[in-house]
Amino acid sequence: SSGVEPDDVKIFTVDPRETAKFEADAALWWDEERGPFAPLHAMNPTRVGFIREALARHFDGGIEPGTGVRDIAGESITTSATSVGAAGDLGPAQPLAGLRILDVGCGGGILCESLARLGADVTGIDAAKGNIAVATAHAAKDPGMSRRVTYHATTAEEVAAAGAKFDAVVSLEVVEHVNDPEGFVRQLEALTNPGGAVFMSTVNRTARSYALAIVAAERVLRWVPPGTHEFEKFMTPEELAAVAHRAGLEVREAAGMVYTPPLPAPGRNGAVAGRWTLSGDDLAVNYIVYLSKPK
Repeated sequence: SSGVEPDDVKIFTVDPRETAKFEADAALWWDEERGPFAPLHAMNPTRVGFIREALARHFDGGIEPGTGVRDIAGESITTSATSVGAAGDLGPAQPLAGLRILDVGCGGGILCESLARLGADVTGIDAAKGNIAVATAHAAKDPGMSRRVTYHATTAEEVAAAGAKFDAVVSLEVVEHVNDPEGFVRQLEALTNPGGAVFMSTVNRTARSYALAIVAAERVLRWVPPGTHEFEKFMTPEELAAVAHRAGLEVREAAGMVYTPPLPAPGRNGAVAGRWTLSGDDLAVNYIVYLSKPK
C-alpha cells in the first residue's frame, strides 16, 4: 500500500482508455519474442545503458537516499539510511547500489528488474492492476529480485500525496499515454528528492515517427496492437523540455534511440532481431531525456 486511499486524491493524469489497452495485454508482458511488448524488451538494454551512465555521473558525489513508498507505509527497507560513496566506488556489478528509484507506469516490470539487477532499490507503480500482478509474479521467481523490487497498483498522484520521494524517478514510454502531460511531469518532479534525477522517454511528433511508430509498427508489421499510439499525443523534445522547465526540472541530456532493422531472413522477427543504439543528433522518432531537480 502507498498509505493513501485513492478516494483521498484527485487523479488527473491517468487516461482510462490507455490503462484498459495495457490491462488487456498484461499477461503478455514477458513474451519477449512474439508478444506486443517484444519491442520494449529489445529497446530496454539501450534505455538502461543511458540511465546507468547518467546516474553514475549525477550521483558521483554520493547519495542521500529518498523517502520511498516503503518508508511511508511503515515497512522495512533494504538500503542504508546513510549516504553512500561515489557511484564509481560501488563496483561494476552494482553501480546503482544505494539508490531509491521509482518507475512510474512500470507495466510488467521490464525496466524495474533491470535497474534492480544493477543494485537499485526499485518501486514500480502502475494504474493497471493486471500489470502489477504480472510484474509481481515475475519478480517472485527470483528471491533476490523480489527483495529489491516492490510493486504497487497506484498512481503518481497517490504516491506524491503520501509524501514519498526518491533519488531518481523514471517514466519510459508513458507520457504519450497520459492525460495532462504537463500535470504528469509536475507529479514526477514532486516525487523526486531535491538534487535528484528524472528520466523520461517518448516518441517525437514527426512525419518519420508517424511512418515508423504507427504505420509500420502497428498497421503493417503488427509488432504492437493497432491503436497503441495516438500521433497527437507524441511530444517533441522542445515541448518536453519546456514542460519540464515549468515543472522545475532542467534537461541535462537528450538522446535518440535509433532502430536499425535486421537483414531479412525466414522466420526472423524484426521487432526483436534489429539493433537499438543511442544517437546524439537523431531524435526524430524515439528519444530519452535525463532531467535534474535543483537541490
